[in-house]
Amino acid sequence: MQKIITFIVCFFLFSVCNAQESKYLDSLPVWQEGCLDIHFINTGCGNSSFLILPDGTTMLIDAGDKDPDAFNKIAPWKVTLPYPDHSLSSAGWIINYIKQVMPVNTKLQIDYALITHFHGDHFGVITKESQTSSNGKYKLSGIAEVGDVIPIKTFIDRGYPDYNFPVDLREKNKKQPSSFLNYLDFIKYQQENNNMKPAMLQPGSDDQITLVHNKAKYSSFVVRGVKVNGIIWTGHGNETRQYFNADSVAEVKGNSIPENSLSLAIKITYGDFDYYAGGDNTGIQGYGLPHWVDVETPISNAVGRVEAATLDHHGGRDGTNENFLRNLQPQVIVEQSWRSDHPGQEVLYRLTSDYLYKGPKDIFATNIQEETKVTLGQTLTKGYKSMFGHVMIRVLPGGKEFYVFVLKNEGRKLVVDKQYGPYYSN
Repeated sequence: MQKIITFIVCFFLFSVCNAQESKYLDSLPVWQEGCLDIHFINTGCGNSSFLILPDGTTMLIDAGDKDPDAFNKIAPWKVTLPYPDHSLSSAGWIINYIKQVMPVNTKLQIDYALITHFHGDHFGVITKESQTSSNGKYKLSGIAEVGDVIPIKTFIDRGYPDYNFPVDLREKNKKQPSSFLNYLDFIKYQQENNNMKPAMLQPGSDDQITLVHNKAKYSSFVVRGVKVNGIIWTGHGNETRQYFNADSVAEVKGNSIPENSLSLAIKITYGDFDYYAGGDNTGIQGYGLPHWVDVETPISNAVGRVEAATLDHHGGRDGTNENFLRNLQPQVIVEQSWRSDHPGQEVLYRLTSDYLYKGPKDIFATNIQEETKVTLGQTLTKGYKSMFGHVMIRVLPGGKEFYVFVLKNEGRKLVVDKQYGPYYSN
């Protein structure tokens, strides 16, 4: 009976997805074994994506939050309001989302959590108003709040265990309240009390992040570590290169660490389907900055063509350079946006141009500001397929065919708004 039900669900999925855009279902169909689901969660407060891999292995990439005073700190830029509302924290909405899309009859847990870099819109922001965890060891925000509710088995970032690139990050962030030190308190507690296994991403490796339930059945599925700090995969076997070192980072003027350029990057392959995610990695060598600030060029040289990608740094103007787009040539592009300068105007022109590469390039954003639409005009409004809502990529078994869903919230329930596809892997 279960096989018959699964066949009917899959048949319905194929039959209704033949139009480029059509009404699908009032609620998202459940994940089925063999599918790869990539969810981009719109909280209005930063990046977070949740993946269900073909055997049901789960992965969370980032769990961002915003400083409540961000409205004043970045004015006259505008930031988005929490979505869908203030009834939950941004982490609370991430938890709510994950609970709705988790594979049926499986334990509520995150097998892998990746924090791309140490900015609040990717790992959380604590303030004097932040609540304390029930164990009394850390404040609740971002990944610490998500991991306080949903157990995390393996935790990966750019610094564990020393957190000393390019300087001693504990010393650098000692001013209280410190979101970074709170983050370390969370890791320590979960490691000592809940058997969470922290690690640094291993660039070049294709066996650090693996399927935990049925790896043998899906031998064409691979997660490749592409970049951590200044070490980048070359694209050949497990080989890496040191693109820049800690001393090079000292060339950057000012007192701040160029955290964006230190972001993790990964490539996911499932049969012929490839996907890239790279946090806030940068691609533009700004005035007075060293050449290595363009990390997108060596990253994209190694990664090569993909079917789908999320934009580096929310589509900000210091990323998504010509080489990045020319090398990746994604059919589906997702911009995880939350500020009125997302995307940068130059980035928008590169994205919508046929000069860098031809073929389909459907762009979906989680949260575009009204002011951004007015500023960028029809190049934006006609160039994007969707500018608001959660975005989900569903890759069908084997990786040859995939679809995109735009979701909205009705209260705490996820509802399908639009659906696009089919797309075919190269």
